[in-house]
Amino acid sequence: MFEKVFIIAEAGSNHNGKLETAVELLKKAKEAGADAIKFQDYTLSSLFSPPHYKKVLRLKDDNWQKNVNTLSFNPKWHTVLAEEADRHSINYFSTPYSLEAVDMLEDFVPFYKISSGDITFKPLLERIGQKGKGVFISTGASYISEIDDALRILQGFNLPFICVMHCIMLYPAPAEHLNLNFIETLKDRYSLPVGFSDHSLGIDASLIAVGKGVKAIEKHFTLDKRETGADHHISLEPDEFSDFIDNVREAEKMLGTSQRYISERENNERIFARRSIYSKVKLKKGERLTVDKIDFLRPNIAVGAEQIDEIINSILTDDVDAGAAIEYKNLTEK
Repeated sequence: MFEKVFIIAEAGSNHNGKLETAVELLKKAKEAGADAIKFQDYTLSSLFSPPHYKKVLRLKDDNWQKNVNTLSFNPKWHTVLAEEADRHSINYFSTPYSLEAVDMLEDFVPFYKISSGDITFKPLLERIGQKGKGVFISTGASYISEIDDALRILQGFNLPFICVMHCIMLYPAPAEHLNLNFIETLKDRYSLPVGFSDHSLGIDASLIAVGKGVKAIEKHFTLDKRETGADHHISLEPDEFSDFIDNVREAEKMLGTSQRYISERENNERIFARRSIYSKVKLKKGERLTVDKIDFLRPNIAVGAEQIDEIINSILTDDVDAGAAIEYKNLTEK
């Protein structure tokens, strides 16, 4: 699954409460080249304590509750979207925000996503672990001890994979907060696939993350970033998402492998770039080859410059013209 960077189009609630928009997002994600599209399963009652949420955020009215209800994912959509995903050969999954949503998703998704906000929601982690499916888990605003605890729970189950997603829980996430070097820490600490949930504007952060060796990238996706809603303004539109994927794939090509690899094409360049040993003057049979009688010049067509210690002070078996490349057949052993 992680042979190449696994690219997730994070549709979230960008369906704006409309099934037809959700279907279109799925189709456009596939056309752009995404490996998966992801939505979010939440409701007002399963995620919020309205009076306390209103108080803590100092909200002046209850319009936010109406917005949450509008953007909540209708459970009846899963059947339609899962079938569309099969038809278009794209992975379809979701972030469950309740135990009930975990159960409801089981028949429709190949893996689950755990949001940064729920990394300490032990019952949710356990319920997801019990399903035996792969997991992407975001780590935004999480202390290492909290990541440790969450992974300890998930690793208690026999899951196909756990991908730890580096994430900054800011929307958008400014460049100075992205802390992309922490990706290395996650890789070293857990020896698990590490991904990047990118909330920054543009695509530069994701490309740097590819250079850091991430196995998955999640990027917000919309049909129109001018739409109203929490995530539209930080999302990529279909054409932008397609360009984003092209850039990721190009970055992957640049990375290559951890092994030193010299292509046939590059190997041919060695002939033109490396030096051979050439005679500086006309040399006669029986003469001793000394440093003052040779040059080190391109191309490398005979005895390479690196063989100087091997051949110096050898006796010539033939006459050699000035400017000619020295060959082993011209020399006796010292």
